[in-house]
Amino acid sequence: MLFLLGCQPTDPEAKDEDEPAVPIEADDAARALAEQICGDLFSCECANSTAFVDQADCVEQKTEQVQQDLDAILESGTWNAECAGELAKTWTNWECHGPLTAQHESPYDPRACPVVKGTQGPGADCWTMGLGDTCSPGLACIDQVCIEAPTFPVPIGGVCEYQWETLPCEAGSYCAWNGGEQAICVARPQAGDPCNPNNEYLCGSSSYDLICDQSSATCIAAPGTDEPCFDGFLCGPGNYCDGGKDTTCQPRRELGQGCGADAVCPVDASCVANICTANAPAVCSLINWP
Repeated sequence: MLFLLGCQPTDPEAKDEDEPAVPIEADDAARALAEQICGDLFSCECANSTAFVDQADCVEQKTEQVQQDLDAILESGTWNAECAGELAKTWTNWECHGPLTAQHESPYDPRACPVVKGTQGPGADCWTMGLGDTCSPGLACIDQVCIEAPTFPVPIGGVCEYQWETLPCEAGSYCAWNGGEQAICVARPQAGDPCNPNNEYLCGSSSYDLICDQSSATCIAAPGTDEPCFDGFLCGPGNYCDGGKDTTCQPRRELGQGCGADAVCPVDASCVANICTANAPAVCSLINWP
């Protein structure tokens, strides 16, 4: 199962991320979601859209397939129309971004807002999917066992790791070990906050805007163009660490320019045949949903 991604209009006036999500009832879901998926596949010019004659053919095929999947899932489960609406809203917030950018811009986590819940009770074995899990409402499938659902997203100070599963933290925080027995959600530090140079997470887990300075043990701005990048070989946004230029940060190449490794290309691009080439939009994976 997939975390779900989609496209949105490129006109900034054509969207409103603060607009509330519109609930989608189970009876309407197959066609509504198929129309969303197929619209995204064709508007983002996904290569795999050629599996269909045209967008209308895609809608008909996907509606039938999604309906069959939902019928099987809902034989012993319940549907949450509000979370289905949140899912569709997430899809519309994506544009045709690549996977990394899309997930960073607008992630969807079915643990926080499950579209589908099952009927398994506390302590029962369970499994998760891109829409939810097989546990009853009020329970969550953690490490393949139904337990009382934690607060999602986990607040700052809350335990965010059970067994091998990391849980989503509230906005502005991330899951990290703080020296105790369990990982907890901690606030993302600001420039000048103390950090441990031996802990790569203490200046943020997904953004290289800040790094932990080894000499001062504080979070500082990641180095920019032509600045040295010895600390973890990390650079600020738009740059990469070039060992061939005295280990300094250099601007990433543009799409279509020559390359020798993925690291020199833009985010969500790869070095293919020595040319920086855009990765397929994340929405293209929706062809296999759910």
